[in-house]
Amino acid sequence: MGRFKMHDDIELKETSMGGGSFLWESGIYNCVIDMAYLDKSQAGAESLNITLLNDEGKKLKQTFWITNRKGDIHYIDQKGAKHYLPGYNTANNMCLTATSEDLDTITDKAENKMVNVYDFNAKKEKPTEKEVFVSVLGKKVKVAVLKQTVNKRVKQGNEYVDSAETRDENDIKEFYFDDSGLTVVERAKGLLEAILIHKWDERNKGKTISRVKEVKGGTTESAKPAGKKLFN
Repeated sequence: MGRFKMHDDIELKETSMGGGSFLWESGIYNCVIDMAYLDKSQAGAESLNITLLNDEGKKLKQTFWITNRKGDIHYIDQKGAKHYLPGYNTANNMCLTATSEDLDTITDKAENKMVNVYDFNAKKEKPTEKEVFVSVLGKKVKVAVLKQTVNKRVKQGNEYVDSAETRDENDIKEFYFDDSGLTVVERAKGLLEAILIHKWDERNKGKTISRVKEVKGGTTESAKPAGKKLFN
């Protein structure tokens, strides 16, 4: 089995409807994939890190966690059913909508290249060798981007935990084929007309969704734009 090969016993899911800043407002965007490279956390979980450019030239960076620390691309729910990790599912859809090839195939074609990656010790970006998904670079896709308010994460001991302070951030919810607006599942079903992209846009365009959780012992502060994300 390939490194990120899809499983025959896991069902593909339909798009989730979800509920002067460098942040993007919630909506559907025409984008070009500017960068995509693999990375790994200290705990062993693997990620795909991407940069998108929209029609206005604005950049959006996001990390998709495509495995857990054990290297699994799926989890098992309480009923014993297998599901792809959300990050794997979205990253796989990006590859399929951009090239019609899945994540595992694109990984096999990756090339080691120098990428400017933020170094938390140096507190700046430094050239670092990474596995780059050269097959997707420059490809056009349509993207559903959500603007949401979340708890700011702070370091407590050796872990990062939610604080009462909040911030706004973007979250990529889905990728669509650039020429048709179809999702991966819609195309697999043989549909000729896109449906879900319009439903998602109607429900979410221009909205900021609150994902804020109550934190004991603190008072929630007003949202601030997100800066560099921290990942375990």
